[in-house]
Amino acid sequence: MKDENGERIRFGRAQKFRLAAKGSEAVAAYTLMVEKAREGVGRAQFDAARATWSEPRNLKPEDGLYLVEFSQAERTIPETVKRLDNCATPKEVKAAIERLLECGMLEPVPAPIEPPAPARRYW
Repeated sequence: MKDENGERIRFGRAQKFRLAAKGSEAVAAYTLMVEKAREGVGRAQFDAARATWSEPRNLKPEDGLYLVEFSQAERTIPETVKRLDNCATPKEVKAAIERLLECGMLEPVPAPIEPPAPARRYW
């Protein structure tokens, strides 16, 4: 993801991400696609269904996995890697998050505003 100056935006380890409205629609379609693919036979049919799901949204077929993960809760990159143990490497998760941010499926969660510290009194 890049800012208005064309520089790459870097997110800290504690930055959380959540589904955007566009991402919620994609998750609903992905869930429906998975249910229909279960009726078929074989991995090839599932892969074809994922490709059919991803093409109109300009996504990669594996992006559905990440979107479903973020539909359950707001997560950081390390939390997502841990939840997808043996499914994706940290590098793959980070690349997918950047891709999903670019196309508007995910959005960063704003940091909570901390209340100001009480004034110190010296007397």
